[in-house]
Amino acid sequence: MEKPINTPLQPQACGLCGGKDYLVVSDRDAKSGDPLEIGLCSGCGLVQQTQRPTSEDLQIYYSHHYRTDYKKNYEPKLKYVFRAGLAARNRMRFLNHAQLLETMGGRKFLDVGAGGGEMVYAAQRAGLKAIGIEPNQGYSSFAREAYNTEIATCGLDELQQSGFAIITMFHVLEHMPDPLAVFRRLFGLLDADGHLLIEVPNIEQADTSPSNIFFKAHLYYFSKATLLAAASLGFEPIQIEDQGNLRILFRRKSSITPLVLPPQETVAHTRLRLSQKGWGEYLTVGGGWRRPFQRLRNRARETLNARGTPLGTLERALA
Repeated sequence: MEKPINTPLQPQACGLCGGKDYLVVSDRDAKSGDPLEIGLCSGCGLVQQTQRPTSEDLQIYYSHHYRTDYKKNYEPKLKYVFRAGLAARNRMRFLNHAQLLETMGGRKFLDVGAGGGEMVYAAQRAGLKAIGIEPNQGYSSFAREAYNTEIATCGLDELQQSGFAIITMFHVLEHMPDPLAVFRRLFGLLDADGHLLIEVPNIEQADTSPSNIFFKAHLYYFSKATLLAAASLGFEPIQIEDQGNLRILFRRKSSITPLVLPPQETVAHTRLRLSQKGWGEYLTVGGGWRRPFQRLRNRARETLNARGTPLGTLERALA
């Protein structure tokens, strides 16, 4: 099957403000070296692919190709189960710190882009009525079989349920072609007192290798300002972490409201941050020089814990 994400595309308007004036900040895919134009919108500061695939092309790509492109496997290896388990433990602690778990116990929980199902399992373990959706057939089947979790093989538009108390979306929004449509959909899926936890790469962070910033799978590159702006039509932030990845916990508003776009001084700040990125910043301010040592430590930890069954490996990560 061909990968339609590689087909020629027409330039598109900004996914946040609708503008068409871009400052081109990159013209190459950092992973493959293929042509890939990335622009900073002069109107709102959202960094994005200026030519994006259709929703139909993306549905095929994420159902069949994405996991094998970037993980080289159709279902997660044990080392990825362990990594996802550690991430799920960290995210559950974040929700617990926000005192959501004690107030939302027994209510419905949804993880969008659930991958191998580790977050759904962790939420279920914490007493939530947890389900997930994952478009990739291999990963969603793995989640159902390995953890006995309810993971539907579908996208957000295909979900039939609603009335969720908590929805989580980790490193998913940047892959979706219409972020404003996503926030409207999430607004409709949540209860009136519902909460939304989103995590995305932070385009302004200093600790991302220049060889791993811009690539075809990421359609958008959010800053704190642009993520808050996109969510502003239906959500208000109640907790923000922006050191490293960008993680924001939102509370649902009572109704959809007009977007609040970033001011021009914020756009100028993002433009400045992009000009500062490079190997020098990454190795010094971003601590990139430590990465080889961190990788060795993590491999040793994975060798010790990523063994036996996927469930056993996950339980060790969540412990």
